[in-house]
Amino acid sequence: MFYEDHHCTKEDEPLYQHLKDTIDGVDIFENAQIPSIKDYDNETSKLIIFDDLVLEGRKVQAQIGDFYIRGRKAGFSMCYLSQVYYGITKAIRFDAQYCILGRNLTKKDLNMIVREYEGDLNKDELILIYKRVTAEPLNTLMIDMHKF
Repeated sequence: MFYEDHHCTKEDEPLYQHLKDTIDGVDIFENAQIPSIKDYDNETSKLIIFDDLVLEGRKVQAQIGDFYIRGRKAGFSMCYLSQVYYGITKAIRFDAQYCILGRNLTKKDLNMIVREYEGDLNKDELILIYKRVTAEPLNTLMIDMHKF
Protein backbone atom coordinates (compact mmCIF):
# COMPACT_ATOMS: atom_id res chain seq x y z
CA MET A 1 0.00 0.00 0.00
CA PHE A 2 1.23 3.47 -0.84
CA TYR A 3 0.66 6.41 1.44
CA GLU A 4 1.36 8.89 -1.32
CA ASP A 5 0.72 8.69 -5.05
CA HIS A 6 2.39 11.18 -7.41
CA HIS A 7 1.77 11.51 -11.14
CA CYS A 8 4.05 13.47 -13.47
CA THR A 9 2.47 14.08 -16.84
CA LYS A 10 2.81 16.51 -19.70
CA GLU A 11 -0.84 17.58 -19.69
CA ASP A 12 -4.15 17.31 -17.91
CA GLU A 13 -5.28 13.68 -17.70
CA PRO A 14 -8.91 13.02 -16.64
CA LEU A 15 -8.01 9.68 -15.01
CA TYR A 16 -5.38 11.26 -12.77
CA GLN A 17 -7.72 14.10 -11.88
CA HIS A 18 -10.34 11.52 -10.90
CA LEU A 19 -7.81 9.75 -8.66
CA LYS A 20 -6.87 13.04 -7.03
CA ASP A 21 -10.54 13.87 -6.43
CA THR A 22 -11.36 10.50 -4.88
CA ILE A 23 -8.21 9.34 -3.06
CA ASP A 24 -6.22 11.11 -0.36
CA GLY A 25 -2.50 11.56 -0.95
CA VAL A 26 -2.61 11.90 -4.75
CA ASP A 27 -0.59 14.72 -6.31
CA ILE A 28 -0.38 15.60 -9.99
CA PHE A 29 2.58 17.43 -11.49
CA GLU A 30 1.81 18.71 -14.99
CA ASN A 31 3.99 20.18 -17.74
CA ALA A 32 6.83 17.76 -16.96
CA GLN A 33 7.40 19.23 -13.51
CA ILE A 34 9.35 16.61 -11.58
CA PRO A 35 9.46 16.93 -7.78
CA SER A 36 12.72 16.54 -5.89
CA ILE A 37 13.33 13.35 -3.92
CA LYS A 38 14.67 15.58 -1.14
CA ASP A 39 11.15 16.99 -0.60
CA TYR A 40 9.93 13.66 0.81
CA ASP A 41 10.60 11.59 3.90
CA ASN A 42 12.18 8.15 3.68
CA GLU A 43 9.66 6.51 6.00
CA THR A 44 6.49 6.21 3.91
CA SER A 45 5.82 4.17 0.77
CA LYS A 46 5.25 6.34 -2.26
CA LEU A 47 4.35 5.64 -5.89
CA ILE A 48 5.45 8.02 -8.63
CA ILE A 49 4.25 7.59 -12.20
CA PHE A 50 6.05 9.27 -15.08
CA ASP A 51 3.45 9.29 -17.84
CA ASP A 52 4.42 9.82 -21.47
CA LEU A 53 7.41 12.05 -20.76
CA VAL A 54 9.72 10.28 -23.19
CA LEU A 55 10.02 13.33 -25.48
CA GLU A 56 10.98 15.68 -22.67
CA GLY A 57 14.56 16.97 -22.67
CA ARG A 58 17.69 15.74 -20.96
CA LYS A 59 17.07 17.74 -17.78
CA VAL A 60 13.70 16.06 -17.20
CA GLN A 61 15.12 12.62 -18.05
CA ALA A 62 17.98 13.21 -15.59
CA GLN A 63 15.46 14.11 -12.86
CA ILE A 64 13.49 10.94 -13.60
CA GLY A 65 16.72 8.94 -13.65
CA ASP A 66 17.49 10.27 -10.18
CA PHE A 67 14.31 8.58 -8.92
CA TYR A 68 15.38 5.28 -10.47
CA ILE A 69 18.82 5.52 -8.87
CA ARG A 70 17.94 6.97 -5.45
CA GLY A 71 14.17 6.62 -5.18
CA ARG A 72 13.94 3.17 -3.62
CA LYS A 73 15.99 4.27 -0.62
CA ALA A 74 13.55 7.16 -0.20
CA GLY A 75 10.52 4.84 -0.20
CA PHE A 76 9.53 5.36 -3.85
CA SER A 77 8.26 2.83 -6.36
CA MET A 78 8.45 4.18 -9.90
CA CYS A 79 6.50 3.57 -13.11
CA TYR A 80 7.57 5.00 -16.46
CA LEU A 81 4.75 4.80 -19.00
CA SER A 82 5.72 5.16 -22.64
CA GLN A 83 4.58 4.07 -26.08
CA VAL A 84 8.22 4.18 -27.25
CA TYR A 85 10.40 1.70 -25.36
CA TYR A 86 13.70 2.84 -26.84
CA GLY A 87 12.83 6.47 -26.17
CA ILE A 88 13.33 5.69 -22.48
CA THR A 89 16.94 6.24 -21.48
CA LYS A 90 19.07 3.13 -21.13
CA ALA A 91 19.86 3.93 -17.48
CA ILE A 92 16.15 4.01 -16.59
CA ARG A 93 15.38 0.85 -18.60
CA PHE A 94 18.17 -1.09 -16.89
CA ASP A 95 17.32 0.17 -13.40
CA ALA A 96 13.67 -0.85 -13.71
CA GLN A 97 12.45 -4.02 -11.98
CA TYR A 98 9.73 -4.89 -14.49
CA CYS A 99 8.94 -4.26 -18.12
CA ILE A 100 5.30 -4.51 -19.18
CA LEU A 101 4.77 -4.90 -22.92
CA GLY A 102 1.48 -4.20 -24.64
CA ARG A 103 0.47 -5.38 -28.08
CA ASN A 104 1.40 -2.21 -29.94
CA LEU A 105 5.06 -3.14 -30.55
CA THR A 106 6.59 -3.19 -33.99
CA LYS A 107 8.31 -6.42 -35.02
CA LYS A 108 11.68 -4.64 -34.96
CA ASP A 109 11.16 -3.27 -31.42
CA LEU A 110 9.92 -6.64 -30.16
CA ASN A 111 13.02 -8.38 -31.54
CA MET A 112 15.33 -5.81 -29.95
CA ILE A 113 13.55 -5.96 -26.59
CA VAL A 114 13.55 -9.75 -26.31
CA ARG A 115 17.26 -9.82 -27.16
CA GLU A 116 17.84 -7.61 -24.10
CA TYR A 117 16.02 -10.03 -21.81
CA GLU A 118 17.09 -13.45 -23.04
CA GLY A 119 17.80 -15.70 -20.09
CA ASP A 120 16.38 -19.17 -19.60
CA LEU A 121 14.23 -18.55 -22.68
CA ASN A 122 15.65 -17.77 -26.09
CA LYS A 123 14.44 -14.98 -28.37
CA ASP A 124 12.00 -17.16 -30.33
CA GLU A 125 10.42 -18.56 -27.16
CA LEU A 126 9.95 -15.06 -25.72
CA ILE A 127 8.36 -13.82 -28.94
CA LEU A 128 5.97 -16.79 -29.00
CA ILE A 129 4.96 -16.14 -25.37
CA TYR A 130 4.49 -12.42 -26.12
CA LYS A 131 2.25 -13.16 -29.11
CA ARG A 132 0.12 -15.64 -27.16
CA VAL A 133 -0.29 -13.38 -24.15
CA THR A 134 -1.06 -10.22 -26.11
CA ALA A 135 -3.44 -11.87 -28.59
CA GLU A 136 -6.38 -10.59 -26.53
CA PRO A 137 -6.97 -6.82 -26.43
CA LEU A 138 -5.54 -5.08 -23.34
CA ASN A 139 -3.47 -8.12 -22.29
CA THR A 140 0.17 -7.42 -21.50
CA LEU A 141 3.35 -9.37 -20.88
CA MET A 142 5.26 -8.52 -17.71
CA ILE A 143 8.95 -9.37 -17.61
CA ASP A 144 10.82 -9.43 -14.29
CA MET A 145 14.08 -8.00 -15.56
CA HIS A 146 16.08 -9.07 -12.53
CA LYS A 147 15.45 -12.73 -13.39
CA PHE A 148 17.48 -12.36 -16.58
